[in-house]
Amino acid sequence: MNLKPLLFVLLPATLSAHAQHGVHEHGFGQLNLVLSQQQLVLELHSPAADIVGFEHNPATGEEQAAYDQALQKAQHAAALFTLPASAGCELQQTRHIEQEEHGEHQHEEHDHEHGHTDIQLHYSWQCSQPDALNALDASGLFTQFPGFHRIELQGIVPAGQIAATLTAQQPGANW
Repeated sequence: MNLKPLLFVLLPATLSAHAQHGVHEHGFGQLNLVLSQQQLVLELHSPAADIVGFEHNPATGEEQAAYDQALQKAQHAAALFTLPASAGCELQQTRHIEQEEHGEHQHEEHDHEHGHTDIQLHYSWQCSQPDALNALDASGLFTQFPGFHRIELQGIVPAGQIAATLTAQQPGANW
């Protein structure tokens, strides 16, 4: 099934959440979930600093290597997310998109008025038993990228909409 119509439904909610959020906040991510028939799609939006450790374009060979390694780690969905084994989900695709943004963003100690980079990561699974897909555990995301303090999950599943705040202490959601 083509998930584009569902993603277009979810996208305005994502943009609204970012607009309400107002500032680029380190340690905060947005995770969108769409489950339709046998397809599961996750989309993670994050400040680059929380994934790669810095926001600017890599300036040295060392930074480029760190950047490449972090993105490889971010694309290893099995290390980040755990789905119920009974759902029979097999990863079909991962990809990332960088978004350069300019303006103010907030650090814990102070504000900056320079540009920053956000990263979007997309994951897609095909599930042989989608009715058994009723939970998501993102503990691996917090383990692999300890800069995350919270992830706001919102989604569309056959039973309706879901929302949860995920943290290292509470990394899972059920529906």
